[in-house]
Amino acid sequence: MKIITVASAKGGVGKSTFCYAVGKMLSDHGKRVLLVDMDIGVRSLDILLGVAERIVYNWGDVINGACDYRSAVVEAYNNLFVLPAPLDFNEKYTSESFCEIISLYEKDFDFVFLDSPAGLESGFELASGACDSCVVMSTPDAISIRAASYASEKIRKAGVSDVRLVVNKFDKRYHKRINVDDFIDTVGARLLGIIPDSQEIYASVNGEKIPYTSKGNQAFLRISKRICGESLPFRAKNL
Repeated sequence: MKIITVASAKGGVGKSTFCYAVGKMLSDHGKRVLLVDMDIGVRSLDILLGVAERIVYNWGDVINGACDYRSAVVEAYNNLFVLPAPLDFNEKYTSESFCEIISLYEKDFDFVFLDSPAGLESGFELASGACDSCVVMSTPDAISIRAASYASEKIRKAGVSDVRLVVNKFDKRYHKRINVDDFIDTVGARLLGIIPDSQEIYASVNGEKIPYTSKGNQAFLRISKRICGESLPFRAKNL
């Protein structure tokens, strides 16, 4: 089982959409995937996956002993599951207790994505202590790049050495001057993929399927293959 934290110090960069799209891509290709919502209180993955009305338990209930760990998981699609976040923070939610419950799913899933909240507080700290790799999300603007750099630094200090960068909402019409090497050097992480700015991807948040041949879908496909260990070349020198 591979556990991947998806993080940024800034909101609105597409972390939850990334978890959903890549998780769906992996599950469509036969991998069993668990998406774990780390945004305590706010939560979004259950809405994004269309299972909000089916949610009964969350990972906080597992830690508190209110339910069995399998009862807290809801299947959204074939092979794709979600584990919701609790509504409130509890002092029992420590790195040790969270790591313990994530380890319970080791035999059930190939991939676990920890959807870290905006900022680098409690949800991020729990996720960084439980993962073996991290995807740092950024959009191609100065504020997001700085936030991604800060998140990359924090996750490395937490002991995670495998940190990858995903550039989201990229539009060639507006970002021609951004050089990929400069971007990577600033963030301090290897590039995992570039996702184009796409109305089709925005529509997926409302439950619409991303067309298979669309540029967005193909970007998520390439990223999912790289996550599985395939070596795929990047087609452009610049973003």
